Parts: sequence; structure tokens; C-alpha cells
Amino acid sequence: MPAKIMEPILPKDLPEKNFADCFDPDEPYIEHAIFKDTAIDLGDRRGVEFTEVRFQNVTFSETTVPQLYLRDVIFESCDFANVQLDEVTMKRVRFVNCRLIGTSMTEGVFEDVIFRECNLQMAALGFSKQKNVRYENCRLNEADFYTCKLKKVDFSECELSGINFTGTPLKAIDISSCRFERISVTLEDLKGAIVSEEQALAFVVMLGLVIKE
Repeated sequence: MPAKIMEPILPKDLPEKNFADCFDPDEPYIEHAIFKDTAIDLGDRRGVEFTEVRFQNVTFSETTVPQLYLRDVIFESCDFANVQLDEVTMKRVRFVNCRLIGTSMTEGVFEDVIFRECNLQMAALGFSKQKNVRYENCRLNEADFYTCKLKKVDFSECELSGINFTGTPLKAIDISSCRFERISVTLEDLKGAIVSEEQALAFVVMLGLVIKE
């Protein structure tokens, strides 16, 4: 059964704002706003917080923002390519049609998060803790999920070729609707994973076994 994920809770009357006018580098906290069609540079700043915010068609510059905190936030058609967001905390966050190629979110904490139709190729999510998270129609080629803790995480219709699950137990994780030519995973970590019949045969080949007809 797919994980039940809480949606972001945002007021209906969020005001549209100019980011430069309301962002204070000394107190990097923003709430109750919509930002559209702009580029945002957060600098190399630790501990930025966004609460009840919607971003639409926003490009985040290639920068380093450790310990970013997001609660009740929606990103639509946003670009995070190569942004460093290590130790990010996300609660009730949704990404729709976003570009996260090479984005680093190592040691992150994800709870009630949805990635829908996003490009996460070569994204780094190692050592993250993810609970109630769904990846829908996402490109996760060459993404790194090294030594993650996944609980009620769904991968639906995703591209997984080259993904690294080494050190990440996949028990009860359903990847049966996903596509891949190769993935990195140990036999121990694969135990209890939910796979299709075709995938099961692929894993047999990966293990070097020969099927006798």
C-alpha cells in the first residue's frame, strides 16, 4: 500500500513578494509568501528557513546552504541544479517538475515529501532519513542513496538506472514499476524489496546466476 503523505498546508491568500525585499541575511527566515519567475541567490548561508511558501519557476543559484529548513513549502518548475543543501530538513514539502541534477541533500531529514516528475539525476542523498516520501515519474539515474534509512518510501514509474542503494535496506520498498538496466545494491539490502518478475530475473543475472531452461 502506498505511503499516506501529508500535503503542505498553505493559506489560500499567500501574497506575491519580491525576494530581495523581504530576505534579511541576518535573520534568514521567510514565511507566508509566493515567489515567481525569478532567480534567488542565498549565498553560502547556514540555517535558512522557509515556512508556508510557494516557489514557482524559481532558479536557485549554485551555492551552499547547509541546514536549510523547509515546512509546508511547494516548489513548482524550480531549478536546484548543483545546489548544496546538505543536512536539509523537510516537512510537508512538494517538488513538481523541478530540476535537481547534481543537487546534494546528504544527511537530510525528509518527512511527508513528494517529488513529482522531477529530474534528480546524479543527486546525492546519502545518509538521509526519509519517512513518508514518494518519488513519482522521476529520473533518478546515477543518484546516490548510500546508507539511507527509508521508511514508507515509494518509487513509482521512476528511472533508476545507475542508482546506488548500497548500505540501504530496501525491505518493503516497492520499485516494481520502475525501470533500470543496472543498480548498485547488495543481496542483504535487497531482501524484502518488492520487485516485478522481470526485475527479479535481472537481479538473478546481476548475481551471476545462470538460469537453466
